[in-house]
Amino acid sequence: MAEKHSSVGQATERIRIVANHRLIGVVTMRYAIVAAALLMSGCSTLPAAEMQLPSHLAMQQAVPIHGVTGWTHGRFHSADYQGGYERSERRMTFLDTFDRRAGHATFTVSGPEISSVIEGRCRMREKALQFGSASFTTKPMAYRCEFLSDGRPFPARFELHESVSNLQSALNQYERRGEIALGGEVLQIRSVHALKGTPLTTAAPIGYRFEQHGKIIGAVETNGTPRLFVAAGTDPGVERTMFIGAMALALLWDPAESQLGET
Repeated sequence: MAEKHSSVGQATERIRIVANHRLIGVVTMRYAIVAAALLMSGCSTLPAAEMQLPSHLAMQQAVPIHGVTGWTHGRFHSADYQGGYERSERRMTFLDTFDRRAGHATFTVSGPEISSVIEGRCRMREKALQFGSASFTTKPMAYRCEFLSDGRPFPARFELHESVSNLQSALNQYERRGEIALGGEVLQIRSVHALKGTPLTTAAPIGYRFEQHGKIIGAVETNGTPRLFVAAGTDPGVERTMFIGAMALALLWDPAESQLGET
């Protein structure tokens, strides 16, 4: 971690060169209630948390995205797809009141239905006000990506943003919704908070589902090694677009679960 201080505020940047806390078995706030329930029931070993899937996806074989861990950069491979990635996150505070979080991720992908290497360039922004222990979001989380092919931009987009509703506020959930459009395919994205085998839910997303024409056609679990689930009979072009969206989601360090700058 590198820190810089000035008379008007401070900026903190974390260079994550060790395993992400989600990957090394540390129980974070979003799983604290699950851990408490298991301990009260007499369980001494905490199972890995898994996202709840609709039945038609649960019966499909999960496709892991190997290589995407807690590091800031690396190489990945998944089925016939492969590439590299780099990412970072920053948090800046001014006068102990103004709180800004930012992040970026870049990645390359080659594989089926991709005629040349696709590069994704993504940015995340969020702003809030801090008053003691209270925090008020003034600019909700927004995460967007642009894409290049052979180094040249082409018509494609990815966007994800915080969705605020009375129900989600009551459940203390950071719901995210978005969309990816690439290669003539448009998929809607919605965060998943339900855990497999329990009625309990998570505050930050444990994964995301992909929808097209109102039907759930896939999902990606982002807890630990990312895992992609694709509905049977999915068109190869749709599967390609889904994988690229899954990569963008897997590389996002969500501010809802970030411990950057916290003591």
